[in-house]
Amino acid sequence: MNEEKPKLDLNNLDHQLIVAAMANMAEKGMTPHQIFELIEDIKRNTFHSLAEISREGKS
Repeated sequence: MNEEKPKLDLNNLDHQLIVAAMANMAEKGMTPHQIFELIEDIKRNTFHSLAEISREGKS
């Protein structure tokens, strides 16, 4: 299976929501470094659940 690396698509509502949330955090005073640290923590804490949801969606 040839999986392409996902790229930001600002016409995609899901991508828009993520970017909007990041912009909102910046407007509330978080630094870009803090925002990306938070994103890394979110990735670590949601990876296994998202992988399970993805597997269920393919079956």
